[in-house]
Amino acid sequence: MTPVKRLNRTELATKYPDEQWRQKLLDLLSLVAILRGCVIDNSYRPSEELNAAILLSDVGTRIRSQLTTKEKVNAKDANVLALLGLVHVEPLVDVERIDLDQLAAAISGEIVAGELRFPLVFGRSLYDRAAELFNEERDYLNHEDTLRLLEGMPQGVFQAGRYLIGPYGLRKRDFERHLNPTTSVPLQHCADYACGLVHRVQLTTSIEAGVNKSRPSLNKLLDQISDDPSEWNAFVADFTESRINGYSVEGHSTICYLIGDAFSDHELRNLVIQATKIRGAELHEAKISLGLGGQDQDLELMNRPQLLQLLFMLPDASLVEILDSSVQDSVISIPGDEVRRPRTNASLRSGAWNLRSQISRLGTRAVSVDSSLPLLRLSSLARSLFDVDSPDEIEELAWILRGTVGNTPRERLEEFLRTSEPIQVIETLVLARRANANKVCTALGIPINQDNRSLRDSILWKLGFPLPRSSDLRDEYWRLHHGLESLAKTASVELTRTAEGLRAASSDYFVCLERFLFDSLSFATWALLEDHYSSNDPFVFFETQARAFTISTLNATVDESEDKYGLSDEPVLSSIVEGYIRLSKLLGNLRERSELHRRDSDGFPQFAKLTSLQQFPFAHVHPFLDLLPESQVKLKDALAEIGSELKNSGIMTARNGLHHAKTRVPTVAEVEEALQKARAALDRLESVGCVRGTYSIASTHINAWGGATTTLTSNGRSISFSTPSAFAWTNCQVSTVRFI
Repeated sequence: MTPVKRLNRTELATKYPDEQWRQKLLDLLSLVAILRGCVIDNSYRPSEELNAAILLSDVGTRIRSQLTTKEKVNAKDANVLALLGLVHVEPLVDVERIDLDQLAAAISGEIVAGELRFPLVFGRSLYDRAAELFNEERDYLNHEDTLRLLEGMPQGVFQAGRYLIGPYGLRKRDFERHLNPTTSVPLQHCADYACGLVHRVQLTTSIEAGVNKSRPSLNKLLDQISDDPSEWNAFVADFTESRINGYSVEGHSTICYLIGDAFSDHELRNLVIQATKIRGAELHEAKISLGLGGQDQDLELMNRPQLLQLLFMLPDASLVEILDSSVQDSVISIPGDEVRRPRTNASLRSGAWNLRSQISRLGTRAVSVDSSLPLLRLSSLARSLFDVDSPDEIEELAWILRGTVGNTPRERLEEFLRTSEPIQVIETLVLARRANANKVCTALGIPINQDNRSLRDSILWKLGFPLPRSSDLRDEYWRLHHGLESLAKTASVELTRTAEGLRAASSDYFVCLERFLFDSLSFATWALLEDHYSSNDPFVFFETQARAFTISTLNATVDESEDKYGLSDEPVLSSIVEGYIRLSKLLGNLRERSELHRRDSDGFPQFAKLTSLQQFPFAHVHPFLDLLPESQVKLKDALAEIGSELKNSGIMTARNGLHHAKTRVPTVAEVEEALQKARAALDRLESVGCVRGTYSIASTHINAWGGATTTLTSNGRSISFSTPSAFAWTNCQVSTVRFI
């Protein structure tokens, strides 16, 4: 072919000025991205429908003719190859005349038929299947192993531009989403325990199928026209750059990864039901489009990718609204201090701020790797609350900030924002006027009909600040303890006269005491004995798993036939108290035989042998044995004494006297003494770090050399962490509390 001059971005813009033509080109690019991102096997042949839907330009027709005549390429394969080429110096497809709906329908049919395969990158189904099939680490899977991995698995869910694909095929939407198909799949953890990432593995499509085998022939013919194509990428970027604000802090573009990774199938079904309530018309149209007939009773029969495709039929802003309302209405239950985030797709972020979606009891948000963004957002929001061109507004601002240094209201505002804590900014500027609160709540998607504290916490969360601390089991216990102590002090000397009142008051207390002691026993046993470093979720406390671990571990220290104080899922107070004594004895036995519990050398991370800049502290499979010797002795002795003190405190006698039909009710003095002794024992339990509490960041100080000290506080106690740390690569972190 005679070489042709390539066009630059300006020449392309002049030649193709029509907006409708440009949109069709974008849609074609999306459809081609779907075809390029699929997996096909050796037997793949383009369908008659796909072949008939392709309408080539004059240049594309000549290319197809040369492929079939000179390169001996199958005619259907040649047609699809020209489509996949799409643009070179000129378009290979007749952009103006091609029927995109017909082309989309043909591709959809091949997806439903399983001719075009897409991996499900959300959740852990492919991860688990890969673990079953492949014992060793892989950077890529050959074609045979790729087919083994995908065999029997449902279609993945992606969206290229306006085209959403999944198990129901391909559907065109009114909105764009950049969730392009990929064959690079998050599939495995590496052998290095220091690495917590889910690594991507490259899947392989067939190179023997005609459309792939003949691609070199297409490239050869295109090179004969021009060594380089026209500047299509730059041309497309020029007319699409205004469609997406890469500097937006809304972060909706990552919401699909949160939905795909952070919710169970049951919760996804609940999200669909919630969508029916608040986005009924949209969801009904989506169901009809997918061929579901709008029936809710089919939900239980739908699998994960089907549910995801149905939800993803809605735009990202609607999905955010559905998630927020689901949390507010308790359709989705997220415990007080749990923050859910994408797991399999944890590394994917968007925009200039590298945003990633999260959800908690306060709803969804987008957070950045840049820790300064929350303050920047708060300051920007505060400045927008007052109209600087309105004398009344400026006068109102001057009054609110009358105690702040500054010559003008604007100067005072900047000084206030610079020196005040985020909570103070919100309470002073946002909650000072209903109009301000309305504006902020509307911008952040927060219901305004809440008390001030709830509004403040929600605003902080949405802007990207840490989740405000919620009440935990420890708080509940001490509240009830103080209440019972106060009541006992004001009761008659003989409890027989006020026994009924005290029974009622103490009922919740003793239930909470059992929960508190068992929770602390489980936490201590898990923290000291579990091999956290080799765990699938290192250093993360799962309540049910820790309880089961504690029960099996401590019950195993005593012969079952002689065990009068065995732990169970609902243990009595005496068994829990005995558990502390058993834990202490077990720790003593481990100290005496510590060499038997050293970690295998293969279980050490790679860096441990190669650098002295980072240290690996977990030489034993039980973390207790890696504590300083004096700390080991202190913990062992403290647990034994706490168990004995609780056993001898009289608290169990008081409980029995108040809650069982005994002939003798304890005296006020006996109850007071029992509570005082219990307080002393539980205070000591907290002092040695065996009580699970919720800590929040109090301060971070950075010195001139880059060293930082962060202090966390909880109920008058504090913990400080300094960086840089020689233990940073061990993945040690403050335990995240989750209730499963």
